[in-house]
Amino acid sequence: MGCDKILGVASIAAACVLLAIVSFSVPEFKSVYFLRIDLSGAVASTADANQTTPFLDLGVLGYCTNLQNGMGLQCSPAKIGYNLSEAEKYINGSLPSILSSHITVATTALTKALVLHIVALVIAVGALAFALLALAGIPLLAECCADCFSGFAGATGFVVFCFDLAFFFIIKKRVEEVSGAHSAVMGNAIWLTLVAMLLLFVTPILFLVGRCCACGGKAARGVYKPLGV
Repeated sequence: MGCDKILGVASIAAACVLLAIVSFSVPEFKSVYFLRIDLSGAVASTADANQTTPFLDLGVLGYCTNLQNGMGLQCSPAKIGYNLSEAEKYINGSLPSILSSHITVATTALTKALVLHIVALVIAVGALAFALLALAGIPLLAECCADCFSGFAGATGFVVFCFDLAFFFIIKKRVEEVSGAHSAVMGNAIWLTLVAMLLLFVTPILFLVGRCCACGGKAARGVYKPLGV
């Protein structure tokens, strides 16, 4: 059982955990979100302890809002594609000006594409399954499949990460145009996606190095094989 295989499995497993957390960010994992919007138009903060103004957090399958009215976080149902105009039922019946129509239209049009996070997770889980087979000593085919799946998941993760940056920067810019302040701030889900993507890209390298070292070791043993054996 090579150290490279153990590291490869650990790398893919860590990436799967991170992608799962990101895919089920708010409204499921309420401390993980992509973008926080300060609904009062003040400067947004990611530090919950210092947050005294109402805010809205955006995730893959929905959003959560805290009006700082003693009710705590109120979250939308989890679904693929969501509309921020629906948040009015959590915000005293009317949307604040910072969630203007062109912002809600943009989020409605693009949030369906956030399902790519779940696609990347499914591919990464497939890579983990093949990596476990390789760790169990199944022939080289399992490692090759693990390489392919992890590389594909890493490429999907890269596309997702680029989309995240583009999408949430667009929303952030539009919010700040309305508020005139830094009323939107990137959350931790962006960076968790980046780390997961890097782990998936590293995994094929670990398996490849392990195979090369194994081949080198076999060749060396063949060269120094005792005479007469």
